[in-house]
Amino acid sequence: MDKNDLHPSVQKFKEFVDRQPKVKRQLRRNHSLIQSYYEKWMILGEDDPFWQSLPSAKKESSKKDWMKQLGLLMEDINWEDVSKHMEDLNGAIAQFQQLLSEVKQDKIQQPKEMQYPYY
Repeated sequence: MDKNDLHPSVQKFKEFVDRQPKVKRQLRRNHSLIQSYYEKWMILGEDDPFWQSLPSAKKESSKKDWMKQLGLLMEDINWEDVSKHMEDLNGAIAQFQQLLSEVKQDKIQQPKEMQYPYY
């Protein structure tokens, strides 16, 4: 889509986002914020303190930041679902092992040569 195809207000919002690293960072992290940020920009304007209240963009990530992000991700995980999936997987593995042992037993029990009865 060409820049000229955009509505003038959308084009101005895009330019605003390009000038504001805090806003740009937030939108890259969570694309679903675009509509709400656009609406706030339309209502509040560019000079509102809301835009300065966003967390600042960090250029270097440290080990603490990485651990903090990992902690936030771990909070979002539904551990009950993970537990259920693990139980399902364990059940599937157990069934597969049982199938393999049955095939192995059948192979052992089959006679190697078919014996014909004497007539």
